[in-house]
Amino acid sequence: MLEQKIDLYTTWGKIWTCGGNGQCGTCVVEVVNGDKLLSEKNDTETKKLKRKTESYRLACQTNVGDGSNKGTIGLKTKPP
Repeated sequence: MLEQKIDLYTTWGKIWTCGGNGQCGTCVVEVVNGDKLLSEKNDTETKKLKRKTESYRLACQTNVGDGSNKGTIGLKTKPP
């Protein structure tokens, strides 16, 4: 997402981030489709998103693909 220059952060999130440690939650995205291409949620992500639906992920904690699969992933950045 960073390589594609997709803006993940709200104004406040641009000021205060945890540097990719999964602690602040400012990089939250909603996965619209293609979730099978993403890594499983780790403990950090599960704890941080416990009040969100399963479709919400932390971009900093999510890996896309494993090199053997291809497809399209649809995301909503800055979800409510």
